[in-house]
Amino acid sequence: MQFHVIATSKRLAIRWLLLFTVVAFELLVMTARYEVSPFLANDASWSARLFYSSKEIWTISLWISGACLLISSPRIRSIISDLRKHSSRHRWLMWLAFHVLAFASFAVVTALIFTTPINPAHLSAPWFYGWIALLSATLLLWLFALAPGYFWLRLIRQEHKALLIGCLLGIGAWMLMGMLNRQEAPLGQKEFWNSLSIPTLQLVHSMLGWVYSDLVYQPEEFLLGAASFQVKISYACSGIEGISLITIFLVIYLWLFRKNLRFPQCFWLFPLGITVIWLANAVRIAMLIAIGASFSPEVALQGFHAQAGWIAFTLIALGAIALSNRMQFFAITEPIFPVERTRKPLAVALLIPLLVLMAASMLTSAFSSGFDELYPLRVTAIAVVLYYFRKAYNGLGWQGSWQAPAMGAAVFLVWMLLEPDADSSQTALSQGLAELTSGSAAVWLIFRVLGSVIAVPLAEELAFRGYLIRKLVAKDFENVPLGQFSWFSFMLTSILFGLLHERWVAGTLAGMGYALALYRRGQLGDAVIAHMTTNALIAIFVLTQAKWSLWS
Repeated sequence: MQFHVIATSKRLAIRWLLLFTVVAFELLVMTARYEVSPFLANDASWSARLFYSSKEIWTISLWISGACLLISSPRIRSIISDLRKHSSRHRWLMWLAFHVLAFASFAVVTALIFTTPINPAHLSAPWFYGWIALLSATLLLWLFALAPGYFWLRLIRQEHKALLIGCLLGIGAWMLMGMLNRQEAPLGQKEFWNSLSIPTLQLVHSMLGWVYSDLVYQPEEFLLGAASFQVKISYACSGIEGISLITIFLVIYLWLFRKNLRFPQCFWLFPLGITVIWLANAVRIAMLIAIGASFSPEVALQGFHAQAGWIAFTLIALGAIALSNRMQFFAITEPIFPVERTRKPLAVALLIPLLVLMAASMLTSAFSSGFDELYPLRVTAIAVVLYYFRKAYNGLGWQGSWQAPAMGAAVFLVWMLLEPDADSSQTALSQGLAELTSGSAAVWLIFRVLGSVIAVPLAEELAFRGYLIRKLVAKDFENVPLGQFSWFSFMLTSILFGLLHERWVAGTLAGMGYALALYRRGQLGDAVIAHMTTNALIAIFVLTQAKWSLWS
């Protein structure tokens, strides 16, 4: 009986992976081949303008999906459990075949509409209604392949309030982001920055006054700096983005852990976080000017300008979590992230290498001008941490198999198929290597290969497949056998793994592949070897074909 349940669970996981792979492939095909012409925005016919507006369908869908998941998060486990129960004996192949036929029809009609030169006759209302109908049928048939129709009807009846609120929040968030991105700034963010500009510039001016005597200070023009290097602070990079990010983060954090927090005391985190990130922004501007005036304008304007804000936001967000977790003024009883002494060494040992990797990446990138000359420091930092925690990794299953390199090679092929065509000769990496001596370039490349093939796979697999994928199954993750995970933990860790990488679609599919390598035998070594194989093949391709964009 137990063997039958395990076999059914495996077949269901493979089926869902196939279905999500199909829809991901279809999405990539459509977005890569067709693009809405900007000329349609000025077309006189309303149907043409509707076709132009259709480019926002994907963005709106993402906002609505994220909002619905957030609202339904307390019940997500029961929903997935119900989905698994109703899908186990579902006849899905017929619906998948209908979905493929509908997608083929949708692709043909899309090609007739959007292939340039655009035929004006295809921009009429009947064409638009037919195109929307085919798109809706394609999505609906895919949902019917995932689960029977009565499951979706039952889900709508049970979660209709959450779905309605999620749709409203998603559309509202999409509209809000659209307004914030406009030049005219209709929500008054320019005026808000103007009210903060003088005290911010005065604070930065005071800090720099301790070091520089030749300061240039023109508050009416938002200009500040030393004689050799000045910056003009615009509202877009003035600190309002950091204030917005910390506010959104705290809203999500307080919602997810509302049962463990004291209200209204925890609302004090908002003014505290906003004040700290505003002060951190002033420090960031002062350091930016100091680096540009005394060290390197290129480093200040490229690496430091791009990374310093994210470093500050990350530290402040983690500080808010730690503060609310440790102070009884904010927490109800137990800490939000309870950690028993018996589990702390393993949890810390699994997570610290990835955290050190991320911190080292931000720091070394912040002090580079596009080409990260300090990359060897990343590898050294990870190596030190892995060596320090080496004893904690015993028992995670390090026996490899031939299937692991095969899975890694398959992920490599998927990665290369999704790799955009880019001019590698114009990347910061290729130009930076050209400026180094042959010996320095060889040493840098050796560390780059060691980091990519050994250090990074170990750090990422320990965190994602060693810790997080089991933590999402049960709080006492140590009691969850390696290789055992739920559909929720499988999908969420794969998506988070993809978001960690710039190429998030390929990264998500890679995370799925490494999870399946772990799932087969319950050996973390299989996931690590698969990951190492993928990165080794990428490194070989980069070095032999000079495809530097793969490492950019």
